Amino acid sequence: METLKWGFIGAGGIAKRALYPAISKSSVGEIYAVASRDLYKARTISPNGIVYDNYDALLADPKVEAVYISLPNSLHIPLTIKALNAGKHVLCEKPLGMNPAEVEEATALAASKGLLLVEASWNRWHPRTKRIQEIMKSGVLGKIHRIRTGFTFDGLADSDIRNVPELGGGMVYDLGPYAIAAPLWLMGFPQFSNLEVLAVVNKHGVDETIRSNFMLGDTRCETTVSCNIQFTHWLIVEGQNGTLRTGGNDAFFSHNQPSSLELEIGSKVTIENFKAEDPYQLMADAFARKVRGEDVWVMPLSESLRFSQLFDAILAKIAK
Repeated sequence: METLKWGFIGAGGIAKRALYPAISKSSVGEIYAVASRDLYKARTISPNGIVYDNYDALLADPKVEAVYISLPNSLHIPLTIKALNAGKHVLCEKPLGMNPAEVEEATALAASKGLLLVEASWNRWHPRTKRIQEIMKSGVLGKIHRIRTGFTFDGLADSDIRNVPELGGGMVYDLGPYAIAAPLWLMGFPQFSNLEVLAVVNKHGVDETIRSNFMLGDTRCETTVSCNIQFTHWLIVEGQNGTLRTGGNDAFFSHNQPSSLELEIGSKVTIENFKAEDPYQLMADAFARKVRGEDVWVMPLSESLRFSQLFDAILAKIAK
């Protein structure tokens, strides 16, 4: 297939560390141009040397077919709307929107334009994630009683944009798409209920530690995200017949490193190992193939909406 010509909007850390190497290795996509207010940063991730110092100029370039947006959270939807109106397919960093209404607006526009819009929840493309979903659907664990998930790290600089409320800062938006959202896709997206939230808001006015518990049917879900707890990850599913858990400290951090999962059914424990993968490349390649008309899975916007509804409910309780 003809390679998809990508335009990057934003040249920050995630673009340089993740999508730049992913697409650089791709046989179905290429980085055609980069737009950033910092042209030095743009040039460091522009293999073709094509850079723009404003986003509108990149969107006006007819050779750009798809854009990857890695701006601060509050700018995701405004730039997504601009890109869709310019006729570009969009892969947007998570969270897609600051609330469900924004996600619905972008979803409707993408559909009306016949363009592909996908939230860049890269871990959903990881082979281990797909295997976990297979196990959940198989019913081998029996009735699921409890799901426990967490993603924490210690140390967020005062100058970090995640400390700026106006830019969509806080850990619900930063780590929530991993640990808070996981029970939804694990259980097939039933409605949540009985939401309980305990949160610590830091001196900048953003949520730094959030413990959110909720029910998915009869399944109790207990989630934790924080930027003020030592680096830890966990994903544990407890069923009537057994338990599934990720191995190692990598439940949501398995980028370019081996990973594993443990399945305990009765007295039998099975360890499944997964080789190092680049799920960012798997995501970007699936996106490109989808644009070219291939029947491949990409995360649907209906799932992005369900994530946003849960985040919105959590943030509403924190604000009270």
